[in-house]
Amino acid sequence: MSAPTPPPAGGTPDPYATPDAGATPSPEPAPTEPPAPYAQPGSPAPGSPYDQQGPYGGRPTPYAQPAPYGAPSPYGQPAPGTDGLSIAALITGILGISPVALGLGIAGMRRTRRTGQSGRGLAIAGVVLGALGILGWLLVVGLVVLAATNDEFQEGFSQGFEESYAERTGANLNLGDCFELPADATDLTGIVAVDCTSPHGAELVGVDELTDAEYPGEDSVVATTEDFCFEEFADYVGTDYDASGLDMMYLYPTEASWTFGDRRLMCWAQNPDGSPLEASVQGSGL
Repeated sequence: MSAPTPPPAGGTPDPYATPDAGATPSPEPAPTEPPAPYAQPGSPAPGSPYDQQGPYGGRPTPYAQPAPYGAPSPYGQPAPGTDGLSIAALITGILGISPVALGLGIAGMRRTRRTGQSGRGLAIAGVVLGALGILGWLLVVGLVVLAATNDEFQEGFSQGFEESYAERTGANLNLGDCFELPADATDLTGIVAVDCTSPHGAELVGVDELTDAEYPGEDSVVATTEDFCFEEFADYVGTDYDASGLDMMYLYPTEASWTFGDRRLMCWAQNPDGSPLEASVQGSGL
């Protein structure tokens, strides 16, 4: 039988062999760290978010939580519109409703300052128009009071009115004046006397004024005017109206003109066909 052969030098050491005294143990290999798990694309690297550096050098801000359902968004809010009171103030001021415009304008100025709505300029315009309107009414009232209490004012107003009314009704004409007839014989505005030796449309044959304290009524005034004019026509022309080849027209005060001081009766002669008179008809017997 052969003896056991020792293992070759440098072979595999016996794991169960007892180490020799004084031998230096071989160092154990350092444990290796397990590899980091595979990161998903787009996901942050592992680690605490507070240990990471922000893009501007500060600490990173955690992602904001979404707003709860129904919470208002700061974007897309409608801009405040024009105040309705301010618009109403301007409209009523233009229409001349002065007290209303003034009140609405003041309310509009207060509300636009409180709410931030536009329209303050409209409210100011309403206040100005309302104030001007009220001042205008105060001026009118003052003039009325002046007219009612000042004798000189009343006298001047009455004189000016009488002159204007006399021009309109032909009161500036006198007996024997010749003139051109207007298209409307009831309005003699601007009528002036012309030379009776030249062609003319009419000649005044009678003038008088009523003396009644109150208007006697249209029927009474018409009857009085006709009686007067027939008589005056016969005296001026030299023949009765029924026998004359001329026509006659007359003008008398109405109830409305009576209130303005009209008391004048006027009678004039003219050709029936409207053709011009060639000369004065006084004493002509036509």
